[in-house]
Amino acid sequence: MKRRERHEAWDHSQGPRAPRPWYQLVAGQWPLAVVLVTVSAGVAWAGLGHWKRGSFLIGMGFCAGLVLRAFLPEAKVGLLGVRARWVDLICLGVLGVGIIVLSLIVPPQT
Repeated sequence: MKRRERHEAWDHSQGPRAPRPWYQLVAGQWPLAVVLVTVSAGVAWAGLGHWKRGSFLIGMGFCAGLVLRAFLPEAKVGLLGVRARWVDLICLGVLGVGIIVLSLIVPPQT
């Protein structure tokens, strides 16, 4: 059997595709990882007592997800794309902008 070249496309007539290694599967979910790491950092920062800065970072994480979901193709968006594109954009936009606005308008404790 001839070894396939890397640039050759896979076709259904060639049979089932071999499973990819776990690290390639994880690396394929980098858009979701960006959002989760940013939101987790915001939650940690808010938990340390800087709730306005932490909630602002949480909102920025959702806005980063909005931008990634809007501009990445369907094949690259991974688990960040759960529903139709427009539904994901509305949900991420409302969450991101809403949390940012709330973190900016709520007065700090004195």
